[in-house]
Amino acid sequence: MSTAETEEARPAVVSAEAGEQAWADTVRFQRWASPDHADFYALAAALVPTLYGLEDLANVLRQQVSRYADGRRVYDDTREIDPVARLADAAERLALLRDALASAHEHANGFWSAISHIGVEVTA
Repeated sequence: MSTAETEEARPAVVSAEAGEQAWADTVRFQRWASPDHADFYALAAALVPTLYGLEDLANVLRQQVSRYADGRRVYDDTREIDPVARLADAAERLALLRDALASAHEHANGFWSAISHIGVEVTA
């Protein structure tokens, strides 16, 4: 299978990898940037929907993982743990991740709100 066929068949993975790289670039660029409240505000405006999106993804993955063994013969590569139990653990961890992301987006929203009230006085 060619790379193009793989990318067409797995657009969610390709999109996630692009987002991962974009956020890594954002961190690098911001590290080099002079602090500016307008940038803080704009970055918060990007953080909030990103965290909402990650929360939604954790929910989708949890639902899919919870049902993954339905109609499939799954195995655990250690051959020592019941794969259904391993999937249940993975689904529980996704639920915990979703909850942590919900808390994170509340904090990001709070940051966004607080930074929106900041300005810099221009002196003559």
